[in-house]
Amino acid sequence: MPTELTQEQVESIGRSFKRCREGTADAIVNLRRTGDTSLIPTIMRGIVWRYVRPEIRSQAENAPPETPLSTLGMDSLMMLEVVLDLQDALDIVIEDSELRQVQTIGDVTDLLIQRFNETHRKET
Repeated sequence: MPTELTQEQVESIGRSFKRCREGTADAIVNLRRTGDTSLIPTIMRGIVWRYVRPEIRSQAENAPPETPLSTLGMDSLMMLEVVLDLQDALDIVIEDSELRQVQTIGDVTDLLIQRFNETHRKET
């Protein structure tokens, strides 16, 4: 799935994700250029960081995969915003039924990697 990005596309990603944790936009650009799914946890945590309360940010950044999503203090609107950003960042679609199955940070990461691989493998 490696894709060449124009400077305009790189700048657009930078603008879209500028309020996320530092390095998130760069990880998105690198993911699109290389298809390296090891970047997905960085992207996910960077986007979550944007929406959680400032006092929860370090907990969200350092939480192990088994951490329940409920401990991050995210309400349903915040979760919707995170999902929309993740779909945009990874160029994937996440179904509501899939979201109901995830309970932990690790579950989300696994789902994102699976969906990314399925979506972008079809394109190549």
